[in-house]
Amino acid sequence: MQQRYVPLWVFFCCCVWKAAGFSGALGYRPDSDSTRLCQAKEVSDTSRRKAISSCLPLLLPPTLTLAAPDLDETTTVPLEYIPSLSAYVAHFTLFGERFGAIVDTGSPFLTVPSTCNKWAYKYIWGCYHPERTRDSGYANTVEAFDNNYGTVVWRKAEFSWEPQETAQDVVFGVLGPDIMDGPGGVFLGLIKQTDSWIRPSFLGQTNYQSFCVDLRSNNNPKLVLSKQPMIAEGDDYVPLVRDLNRRYKAPVVHYTAKACRFEANGLPLYLSEKQPTYVIFDTGVTGMVVSQELYDGRYLQARKNREKSLWGQVTVGFKTKEGQEVHLSATKPVTTPLGNATPWPRFKGNLIVLGLAFLDGRAMTIDIDEGKLQFVD
Repeated sequence: MQQRYVPLWVFFCCCVWKAAGFSGALGYRPDSDSTRLCQAKEVSDTSRRKAISSCLPLLLPPTLTLAAPDLDETTTVPLEYIPSLSAYVAHFTLFGERFGAIVDTGSPFLTVPSTCNKWAYKYIWGCYHPERTRDSGYANTVEAFDNNYGTVVWRKAEFSWEPQETAQDVVFGVLGPDIMDGPGGVFLGLIKQTDSWIRPSFLGQTNYQSFCVDLRSNNNPKLVLSKQPMIAEGDDYVPLVRDLNRRYKAPVVHYTAKACRFEANGLPLYLSEKQPTYVIFDTGVTGMVVSQELYDGRYLQARKNREKSLWGQVTVGFKTKEGQEVHLSATKPVTTPLGNATPWPRFKGNLIVLGLAFLDGRAMTIDIDEGKLQFVD
């Protein structure tokens, strides 16, 4: 499979890479009832094509202020799998126009394309109308997508999951043609917490505290967003760490856990306790990305053992809060080395990014503020 790369901004100040590849996965099932992780109000897919109704302004006494409209406490959004993208797309409305974006747990922003002169733009991404948006107050930035550099314009418009719902103003990025002509796409970023100098994240503006990306085969794929924790008190979970942001100054707080196991074709690769192996969970990646040191070590191991496949079966393990070991596995994920460039200054350790090859077929629930991660098959 030819590799696909998407935004480069997160790892290098304002640049994050994406890599391609997909396959099935195996995983962890807690003893508690998993259905509560993804219960919410269903959003009608057909209703999104309607226009947002306008409202007359309210007249308030001088001592009162009008609070910004808030999205629902819990919302379920159907996801559409697009084979040509090897990605799951969520649909929503901006200024009454239907848009689509790749559900991406590895980036923070809501983005749309600046044009709609192609079939994919109109029917997948949507059509941008600048005259129906407003100034966000944020200056334009230059972003890089797989070495395609271009301007991103930051605008503001009314957002809702379906047109008849109460809309909320959000700041979003408009991607220019120089970026969209590359192999990437547009994204619904689900990273909430960022440094103050970063443009506003989508979840930071909408105040969601947790989400569940449910890609289980027995359910219709969906994204569940909640303003309350979704992992029940007393349930076991994988602790998330913030080392990449606090210690190594990554500009956003990635959904990251420390790996206790990394195996390829049943053979373990050495993981040093002095230099932790950090794993980022990223639905915008369809394969796996690994540090150059891990990649080179695996190559030497496979060559020594005369293995036919470098990444035939890959398993990554994590310790839960109660000491249990959780395994995520994938068969023949397309794997890309990070290269010799260090993601952040003074970074020590190894880095693995797990994409849909490991996440497809399960529900991944993240309580952002609590730093909890849970998987359900």
